[in-house]
Amino acid sequence: MRTFWMPPEWHKQDATFLTWPHRPEIWRGLHDECEVAFAQIAAAMSNDQPLYISVPDLKWARHVKAMVLKAGGLLENLHLLLIDSNDVWCRDHGPTVVYENDGGHQRRVFVDWEFNAWGDKYASELDQLVAEKLALALGFDTVQPKLVMEGGGIETNGAGDLLTTESVLLNPNRNPGVTQDALEAALRRYLGVENIIWLGDGLTGDDTDGHIDDLSRFTDERTIVTMMPEDRGHHDYETLAENLRRLREATPARGGRFDVIELPMPEPVAFKDELLPASYANFYIGNGQILVPTFNQATDARALGILSECFPGRRVIGIDCRAVVSQYGAIHCISQQLPTAPE
Repeated sequence: MRTFWMPPEWHKQDATFLTWPHRPEIWRGLHDECEVAFAQIAAAMSNDQPLYISVPDLKWARHVKAMVLKAGGLLENLHLLLIDSNDVWCRDHGPTVVYENDGGHQRRVFVDWEFNAWGDKYASELDQLVAEKLALALGFDTVQPKLVMEGGGIETNGAGDLLTTESVLLNPNRNPGVTQDALEAALRRYLGVENIIWLGDGLTGDDTDGHIDDLSRFTDERTIVTMMPEDRGHHDYETLAENLRRLREATPARGGRFDVIELPMPEPVAFKDELLPASYANFYIGNGQILVPTFNQATDARALGILSECFPGRRVIGIDCRAVVSQYGAIHCISQQLPTAPE
């Protein structure tokens, strides 16, 4: 019988994927600042493990290589792939990498979901092809469930549990006419999960409609960190309090209860008068480090401290993501991991 299993993000990795921001016109005058942040992120990643960066052409490849090396990147771990894209959000337009078990033979395959730019909000004709092109470039086979799904909308612990949100997966702008039961069956089928925990809505300003990776993340099989403001007057207080309630009442696939740890909310971050989904939950887990978005606020240090306690074996590094979040995402949104081959 052919089965699949998605390793948790803290599982040993062979590499990380990024897509470089090569369309200045979409960055609202902040493209230079965005590239600086990307270079810092890429440099940190390449000092920990191999890094594949998708760029549209050789001119951009030379530019990106120079920027990452100037930021302190490790040349031997830096690999540029000529793959064009509409935008940078590799967590969503890239593949979900799973282990396939077919009659006792295990290998990695890419789950190539359909991608429609979060309900056809933006152009996506190039982004739809990124996962397939990565598979071809690196020699992986794909499976194609024929469902719209984004990596930022699902969070797994490798022990049978998956977190997601009703505001994304049940949104008719993704898979109109597909029932919740059918979606849950697909998640169980292609990710190897048993227990699906549904949270409600997401952060104000999140153009994905409420991705889980801005809200709640597993740090191990039993521990979940979740965004929660202290101020009851915060614009997202009621939404996040309801999500916190559901997490505390949830039963893991292996029984018992989860250990739920609250992460602070930064003070509202805005572009002009538009609230942005600034979140410390949008962190990336690598082999030896955790990269955490920061926003030049007093809460930065507290969030970094909490995550340091959750990941005692990894170095926790904060990176200023105020420019990146101007386009509604941060470090987890722009990255996708390639877990190591099964033994």
